[in-house]
Amino acid sequence: MKNCRNVLEVVANAFTTATRVRREARSLVSEGFEVQTLCWDRQGRHPNTETMDDCLVHNVRLGRTTALPSSKLYYAIAAVVFQVAILLWVVRQVKKQGLAILTAHDFNTLLGCAAARMLLNHRVRMVYDCHELTPGLYEEWYGPMVSAIVARLELAAGSRADAIISVNEAIADFLQQTKSGRSAVIYNCPAMAEIPMTSAAEAKKRLGLSDYFVVLFSGWVRQDYDFSLILHAANYLKRHNVSDIKFVFVGPPEATTVLKTDVASEGDGLDTLFDFRGWVTNEDLFLYYAASDLCFAVTRDLGRSTRVLTPTKMFESMACGVPVAVRKGTLAAQIVRSWNCGVVVDGKQMFLTELLRLRQTSEPNALGRAGQKAFREVFNWDLMAGKLLDLYNQLYCELLREARA
Repeated sequence: MKNCRNVLEVVANAFTTATRVRREARSLVSEGFEVQTLCWDRQGRHPNTETMDDCLVHNVRLGRTTALPSSKLYYAIAAVVFQVAILLWVVRQVKKQGLAILTAHDFNTLLGCAAARMLLNHRVRMVYDCHELTPGLYEEWYGPMVSAIVARLELAAGSRADAIISVNEAIADFLQQTKSGRSAVIYNCPAMAEIPMTSAAEAKKRLGLSDYFVVLFSGWVRQDYDFSLILHAANYLKRHNVSDIKFVFVGPPEATTVLKTDVASEGDGLDTLFDFRGWVTNEDLFLYYAASDLCFAVTRDLGRSTRVLTPTKMFESMACGVPVAVRKGTLAAQIVRSWNCGVVVDGKQMFLTELLRLRQTSEPNALGRAGQKAFREVFNWDLMAGKLLDLYNQLYCELLREARA
């Protein structure tokens, strides 16, 4: 009998930037699973195959750039084509390997994986790992009619899953309608080993930020986040000659183009308050957190999706003892308030007020310690990996029993 400790993961993004997928892959490999991942290389920057984190990565390119902002219609067409590519790839891999656990990461991989689950039947078990509230997200992109259709498709295809993983309770509650047998909430948080032991002073020195109160934004500069709050605060600081606050952005340079244009259009030397550092390694990212005094994770109120968003950067800042700013009326705000590990804001003036208050007091230290406590007790990948591996080992045992029957 061929090895059945095979995991086939599918993600509609590049493996290098899929932090959650990489954490899961590393955990599964450490447990003795053989992991392969099919990725949608939207920017067309990766080779056909590569090995990362002891995981064999297969990259699929679908013509020109298929990042959503480039063209919503082209993205939608490419997403449908990707489902066919998923089905063919899974069938080919299972034919080689005999048995496998298949993981669909988010809705834009679910239909192809569900089709493979139905076709291959007892030779496959499927996990649906949902990172976002899909109907809310599609309502933002395409409107309520498309959102309603997508919701029905997600629940129908999700019912084919043998287990469902969600990144928070709100998404888990929605997906309960699939009535799938197993479910788990696994937060997208870092492992204890990822967090540097570097002091804030040392981190600031190494990054050339010793003279500043640092407000950090990490990751993609997307429409979900309300950067108008930062621009409003920066204009106030410039008018009042406050120069010891620095807004530091770490992430893909191409994603900051619009924001850089907005900063430049304000004129008056506003750019001196901003520092765009570009993409950094995961190790360096946590060094930036250690050097920061506040993490910016304030979303715009675009609808259901942003209200239940629990950003990875929120958990990363908590792990590093850095207060986080989030929007009032969100699931993130509930977490921050329950642990008293940051500030909850509602509007430009409130963010500015909190920023100036934190700059002038020692409260960030107390908020940071509360965040670290939450990280140690609840929001760390060491605990999440245990839940993940329990689930996959159960599915593996099921496959093994059926293969021996």
